[in-house]
Amino acid sequence: MIHDQQVQLEVAREWAAVRKLCAGSHRQHMVAAAGGGVFVNETPPESFYNLPFLLAYAVLDQVLAELVNQGTIQCSRPRPLLGERMGSSKTALPWQNYGLVEAGKTARNELAHDAKLLGKDDCFAFIDAIDVELRAWSVL
Repeated sequence: MIHDQQVQLEVAREWAAVRKLCAGSHRQHMVAAAGGGVFVNETPPESFYNLPFLLAYAVLDQVLAELVNQGTIQCSRPRPLLGERMGSSKTALPWQNYGLVEAGKTARNELAHDAKLLGKDDCFAFIDAIDVELRAWSVL
């Protein structure tokens, strides 16, 4: 769907970073020390997953901006925001679950503007929804 091969590769690289941040990062280490050892158990807090959630919407925004630039999506304003790009794309793209992605956009705005954090499960649900869309559009 994206005509520019470099942009397509960049999107794939950025999406891989989102997925890497979502991967189980529970780590355990045993550190030997004189007189005993130390056992380190490292698990990120649930709020950590708000980072890949935000990045996922940044990737979606980048994809939609590129589709506007190449003429696949038509917007009325010269520099539309994510919401307008999404709305304008409804007839141009085969959305699988627009409502879920739109709900995530609202949650993203609340996080970005009001510091309203999401739980891990909500973050993953919205990230997975974007993944489904990007694959349906042959971006990934």
